[in-house]
Amino acid sequence: LIRFLGGLTGAVLFVVTETWMLEITPNSSRGRVMGLYNTVLSLSFALGPLLLAVTGTQGKLPFVTGIVVMSFAGLPLLATGRYYPSSTDQPTFGIISFVRVAPLLALACFVVAFKDLAGTSLLPVYSVRVGLNESSAVLMLFFAAAGGALLQLPIGWLADRVDRRAVLIGCALAGLAGSVIWPFVMHLPALLWLTLFFWWGLFAGVYTVAMTLAGQWFRGIELATAMAAFGVFWGLGAFTGPLVGGIGMDLWNPHGLPLVLLVAAAGFVVMSLVPGNYRLRSSTGRR
Repeated sequence: LIRFLGGLTGAVLFVVTETWMLEITPNSSRGRVMGLYNTVLSLSFALGPLLLAVTGTQGKLPFVTGIVVMSFAGLPLLATGRYYPSSTDQPTFGIISFVRVAPLLALACFVVAFKDLAGTSLLPVYSVRVGLNESSAVLMLFFAAAGGALLQLPIGWLADRVDRRAVLIGCALAGLAGSVIWPFVMHLPALLWLTLFFWWGLFAGVYTVAMTLAGQWFRGIELATAMAAFGVFWGLGAFTGPLVGGIGMDLWNPHGLPLVLLVAAAGFVVMSLVPGNYRLRSSTGRR
């Protein structure tokens, strides 16, 4: 029940805050704001488990600590004014039909979540199967997570300076290149850490730029609907990534994992290169 309610309220929190930030941020600085947001979010996910080192995992203390921390997170809202969407008109699309209106953005959410969850779940397994020790597996996740956090602000800055389509395509190509390279440098530690840092961080930039484009393309209730759709397609990617990656490793042990990630990255690169995907479509599929 706690897990269900936490997920339910967390989803609402993400949709509302991301809609709010995207709408009130000027287009000229939206990329940097989204980059900073994703950096802080990534760091919080990395640092959050450290609380357990203080509270332990037994009894009520870790739960109470989490509730108190979340309560403090709400204090800044007391100093802000009310937020009203710029448009309250009925949206022309729903959460599921969003994939027809903006297929590129929907796929961006799906693919980045697919990579994130498949990677964090299975990279340690892959590293052990190719002969690395457990400490090396932990370092792989550390450098990947560091890239995912630290590169988002520079990517957002770049998205405010040049054509956002070019930034998105560049991040997608980096994700594809990294998917090809990292399996071949598994036994070259320094090169492996560097590859994981840039591969993970630049591929995560696909999501940062996708959020920036959503704020550019949608307003008001339609933006809120788009952010809700982001959550749904992220969830689908997070669910299928470890599942498909695990099946891939079983079919081709252990190299099925990099192959699955390569195919996912290649599919998104193809989509990102289609000019028509940067124009919104109607919910019936017509331009």
